[in-house]
Amino acid sequence: MTLASQLFAALPELSSIEPLEFDEGAQRLVARGDARLEFDQTRVRADRITYYQEYGLADAVGNVAVTREGGRLIADRMSYDTQNSTFSVNVLRTGQWPYYISGVNAGGSTDEMEIEGATVYYGNPSPFGLNVSSEKVEYISGENERVKMHGATFRIGDFPFFYFPSYTYYVGTSPYYLDINGGMDSQLGTYLQTTTLFPVNSWLRVGANLDVYSKRGILAGPTAQYVYESSSQRIVGALSTGMINDNGSTDLDILNRPVDQDRAFAEWRHKHYIGERFTTTAQVSYWSDSDVTRDFREDYFNDNQSPDSFAEGVYAGDNYLISAFGRFRPNDFQIIQERLPEVRFDLLPIPVFNTGAYHRASISYGRLSEDLSDNVPGTADETEADRFDLTYRIERPILVKDWLTFTPLAGARLTQYDNQSMDASFPAFATLDDSFTREIYEVGFDLEARAYASYPTYNKTWDIDGLRHLVRPVIRYRYFSDPESLNEIAAVDRATFNLNRPILDLSDIRNVDSIAETHLVRLGVENLYQTRAEGYGSRTLAALNFYQDVLFEKNTRYDGDQEDTFNATWVELIINPAPWLKFDLASRFHTEELTLEELRTRTVITSGEIWELGLSTDLLNKQIDQYRLDFVYRLNERYAFLTDARFDADTGDFIRFSLGLRTRIGSTWEILYALTFREDARRESDVEFKISVKLAQP
Repeated sequence: MTLASQLFAALPELSSIEPLEFDEGAQRLVARGDARLEFDQTRVRADRITYYQEYGLADAVGNVAVTREGGRLIADRMSYDTQNSTFSVNVLRTGQWPYYISGVNAGGSTDEMEIEGATVYYGNPSPFGLNVSSEKVEYISGENERVKMHGATFRIGDFPFFYFPSYTYYVGTSPYYLDINGGMDSQLGTYLQTTTLFPVNSWLRVGANLDVYSKRGILAGPTAQYVYESSSQRIVGALSTGMINDNGSTDLDILNRPVDQDRAFAEWRHKHYIGERFTTTAQVSYWSDSDVTRDFREDYFNDNQSPDSFAEGVYAGDNYLISAFGRFRPNDFQIIQERLPEVRFDLLPIPVFNTGAYHRASISYGRLSEDLSDNVPGTADETEADRFDLTYRIERPILVKDWLTFTPLAGARLTQYDNQSMDASFPAFATLDDSFTREIYEVGFDLEARAYASYPTYNKTWDIDGLRHLVRPVIRYRYFSDPESLNEIAAVDRATFNLNRPILDLSDIRNVDSIAETHLVRLGVENLYQTRAEGYGSRTLAALNFYQDVLFEKNTRYDGDQEDTFNATWVELIINPAPWLKFDLASRFHTEELTLEELRTRTVITSGEIWELGLSTDLLNKQIDQYRLDFVYRLNERYAFLTDARFDADTGDFIRFSLGLRTRIGSTWEILYALTFREDARRESDVEFKISVKLAQP
C-alpha cells in the first residue's frame, strides 16, 4: 500500500472498471474497461490505456475520447507523450461548432498539428453539407490561429465544385460565403444569381458575383470583404460589382432616356480607425443607369434607392473636430450637391471662463458644384461657388429650481460666397454677382422642467416590477433674422423634402444656401415610462412625446401652400412592454384644420419562437396611403411559412403579395421558396418565382 501511494502520487490520475495492472520492472500501468487518464486538465477515455511511467508515455486503444477545455477528439488509437505534450492518433474526428474535422492520421502538439487525409465540415456532416477535403491539413495556434490545407477540394456532400492547390483559413474570421438565387421572371427569364467569398488571409475575403439570365445574358464582377485589426488601427469594408452586356429590353431610365446595353454597378463601403482620434469613411455607389441594381440586385436597390458617394476624414481633438468631406457625382442620372471638398473646424461646447456660459463655433470652406444639365431641360452650365461659413453660439443654463432650467442663447452665421456662377436659363439669377456676403443672427431660449413619480406596480404578464414615470415639458423659442435676398446666392445646399421636425439651432442647419427668416415657439411634453430590468438597471416600457410649433413668421409648405400659425403637431409613441410586443408611431397633424397629414406605425407581435406578425402603415396626406402585413409561422424546427402583403388604399390594389416557405438542409443551407405577385410595377414582372439558397450562419 505504501508503494501504491508513492506510485499514484507520481503518476497522472488513472482509473478503470477492472483492477489496475502494474508491472514494476517495466514501470508500466495498464487500465481496462472504461479506462480514464487525467492530467493537466485533459481527460482521456478508452477501452484500454497503458501508461509508461519512466517515459511519461500513454497509449490508448479502442473508442478513444480526449476532452480538453471544451474540445473533444475521437479516435481508434492515441499515443501521448506527457513530458513533451505531443501526440499521434489514428482515424480521428474532432471539432467545435460550427467546424468538424475527420482524418486518417494526425500528430503534433497543442500548438501545431498535422492531419493526413482530412475533411473539414462546415456544420454537421450531412449528405448536402459543405466541406473541404485535403491531402494534408496543418493547424497552427497562436495569435494568427489558422488551418492550412494542401490540395483543397471544396464539395457539397461528395460532389466537388472548386479546387485550390493551397488554401489557408484563419480561425475566428468569417468562413467562405455562398449565396444562390434562382427563379423565373418575365423580364429576366430563367435566371441564376450567385455571390461567393473565399478567405485568402486573416483579414481578406474575395470572390465574385456571377449571374446567368436566359433573356439578358451573363453578369459578372469581383467581390471582396476585409476586416483588419491591430493595436493601432482597425479597417473594415466591402466591395460588390457587376457588369453585363444586356441583351434584353431595358426600356427607359427615370429620366426617360434609353438605357445603354452595357450596364454595370459597383458598391464600396470603407471605414478606417487610426488610434483613438482619427477616422476615415468612404462610400462609393456607381450605377451605369438608374435601374441596374433594381434589375439585377433587388436587395441593394431596396436598401438604397438613391445612391450616394462620399469620403470623409475626421480628427477628434480634446474639445474640437477637424474634418475634410468630399461628395461626388459618379451617376449622371442624379442631381448631386457636390463638395470638392469641404474642410471644417468645429469647436465643441466649452465654458466661458467662470461665467457659467458655454460657447461653440465652427468654420468651414467648401467648393460647391451642381450639374443640372442631364436632369433639367434647357440647362447647360453648372452651378458653382466657393463658400466660407462661420457659425458661433453662446448659451447660459440657469437653474431656476431643482426641477426647472432656463437657457437663453444667441448665435450668428456669417457666410461668404465667391466665384459664383449659375446657368443663364434661370432668370431670377440673371444678375448674380461674383461675390456675396450674408449675415444671419439667432436669439432664443430653452425652458425645460423635469418631474418624476414612482409607483409600486407589479404585473407578471408584462414583467413589470415597479413603474417610474419621467416627464419633461419644454418650451423652445427661436428667431433667425432675415437673410435678405436669396437670389444673390448660387444655391447648392437647398432645403429638401423632409417631414421631420425642423431643426431649431441655426448652426446645425445643413441647407445653408436657403435659410429663411424664422420666428417660432416649439412646445413639447416628453414622457418616459420605465420598470426595473432583470439583473440591473431599468427597462423602457413606453415613450410618448408631443410637440407643437407656433409660427410667427410663415414660409411655404412642401405642397406649395403657406404655413399656418399653428403649423404642425407631432405625436411620437413607442411601446415595448414585453419582448413579445413592440409598437412605434410617428404622426403629424395639420393643427388648425385638425387633419392628419402624416402617420407611420409599426406593430410587431411575437409568440415565442412559433410565429411573428407585423403591421405597418405609411400615410402622407394626398400623396401616400399604404399598408403592409408580414407574417412568419414556424411549422417546426426546419420549416417556416412566410407571407408579405402590401396594400395601396388610393388605388384599392395589393401592389405586392408574396408567399414563401423557408427550410434548412442539415445545419448548412437555408433555402427560401417564394412566389411574388405585383400590380403595375414599373420594371419588375407581375409574377415571379424565386428560390434562394444561402449558407447558414453559425
